[in-house]
Amino acid sequence: MSLHKIAILISLVFHPMVVAPATFAILIFSGEQKFSFNNTIFLISIFFSTVLSIFTVIYLRVLGKISDLDGRMRKERIIPLVLGVIYYALGFFVLLYLNAKPIVQGLMFCYAINTLAVLIVTFRWKISIHAIGLGGPLVALWLHGLQYPIIMISMLIALCYSRIFLKLHTPSQVLLGALFAITFSYIQLKIFFL
Repeated sequence: MSLHKIAILISLVFHPMVVAPATFAILIFSGEQKFSFNNTIFLISIFFSTVLSIFTVIYLRVLGKISDLDGRMRKERIIPLVLGVIYYALGFFVLLYLNAKPIVQGLMFCYAINTLAVLIVTFRWKISIHAIGLGGPLVALWLHGLQYPIIMISMLIALCYSRIFLKLHTPSQVLLGALFAITFSYIQLKIFFL
């Protein structure tokens, strides 16, 4: 397998639309087992964090509002990011209303706030949504008790390198994305949810 294909595979495996469902599943289904409630919380989490975003991006692509599904053009990221903030905020309020685990509420909150910050940055500069989409969930998993620093750092480095190798981002775009997500997700989760 060529390095190019490996980089694409890494970008797909650690894509925010893959990372979010996996992270929510771990956070929701670990610990006490209230299966029907947990299933409901999981479906709500996935609907607001992933399903709506996927359908939105596909719909915008069909309409010709975006040129590709990867968000290469900085200005084309604005509409999906605005809608993402709305979806995540709605998801947070539904999870809050249903009294989901604080860490689950917190991760959805982080998605909303971090996406809002990315939206603001995007008006002037392109930052790696992939790095942000992996960094925040890794912090949530760490605070949840899954502390595997070598594996987590390796995942983040592999993703960042793949985005640079594929010429989708510069080193500063992935580095600042990762550092932003880790720092701000930690602060938000510790202050408001844990």
